[in-house]
Amino acid sequence: MKEFIDHILKILNTNGFPQKRVSLPTEKMYEAADNKGFSFNQVLEELKASHNIDAQIGPDKIIFSQVATSTTSKQEDMMKQAQEMMSKMSPEELKRIQDMFMNMSQEEKEEILKKGKDLGLI
Repeated sequence: MKEFIDHILKILNTNGFPQKRVSLPTEKMYEAADNKGFSFNQVLEELKASHNIDAQIGPDKIIFSQVATSTTSKQEDMMKQAQEMMSKMSPEELKRIQDMFMNMSQEEKEEILKKGKDLGLI
């Protein structure tokens, strides 16, 4: 299925995706998947889950578009990931990171804080 999905991605990108929504013929897409032994609905689910691509199925064409992910959602995911990473660190590793931060120049600290604010982490 991966090769089939890669082929679809290539077609979408050739036609201006993700900046543009791209449509492909419905019947042809279902037939192509069936000929390869795949359920096209499963292909669409995989595109959404792994590539953030949504599809609106119409009688004549399927319109592919990028799933809108909110900035808040991305920030929350980053925070969760950072918390998970820190929870797996030993006290020595956490101390080392804290010491590294404390030994940075004021400009380096300000730059890190600025990046954290830009990402909505602080």
